[in-house]
Amino acid sequence: MAAAGGQVWRAECGVEEEIGGWRLRRNGYARIETGSGVARLCMGPTEALYYSNAEISDGGFGELPHRGGVLELRVRLTRLHSGSAGWGFWNYSMRVDRSNPVWFIYLNAPGPYPLKGFFAQSGHYFAPIVLYSPVTSLWLLSRVLPFAAPVRVVTRRPLRPGLDLTVPHVYRIEWRKGRAVFMVDGERVAELPAEQTPARVDIWIDNAVFTPRRRDPGMVYRHVTLENDTEACLEVLGV
Repeated sequence: MAAAGGQVWRAECGVEEEIGGWRLRRNGYARIETGSGVARLCMGPTEALYYSNAEISDGGFGELPHRGGVLELRVRLTRLHSGSAGWGFWNYSMRVDRSNPVWFIYLNAPGPYPLKGFFAQSGHYFAPIVLYSPVTSLWLLSRVLPFAAPVRVVTRRPLRPGLDLTVPHVYRIEWRKGRAVFMVDGERVAELPAEQTPARVDIWIDNAVFTPRRRDPGMVYRHVTLENDTEACLEVLGV
């Protein structure tokens, strides 16, 4: 990902370009920097009514190069912001019936939202690693009426409650033969079912959380954008 001598890409509108086989995308108030062995994706400050996103990926609609695989990254967040961030594999669809991420994902919002925390996610399955609010209701619905639950929360207890996301950790995903194993600093934290759909590697930080809406004409996860009065960054170290 690193560019010779280090480069900075900035934009205040939706922009996508390709650098060294990686697709760099910025929406709203965002920037991407590489150099000295670090890829830094930054978002904000940003108003609540506008989507801001910094993202790196290795594929698009017509080019999804992975059907499983292993991804290991050393990552940290500079602060716990309002919005989402994550890294892993994704089939580049926001359709509720098609979206199939296999990734680590951070989600947080100042108002009501059912999934506040840091999770291992595979498709509709969520394994909470760190929680900022309880997921008991979703966990109970997942157990009692699994086919009615919008997502399936596999446990109500966080698997690594003391994990500090602002400190660098090594995150590893092993996605093979219908299963995905998630590891943090060499320790297995979750194993989830995983469909072998074509996917791309995706790393991002933004100011939104996502939710399905009943009777949505597009049948997609809609994003709810959130205010951030200071910049937040995701750093991939040792690239």
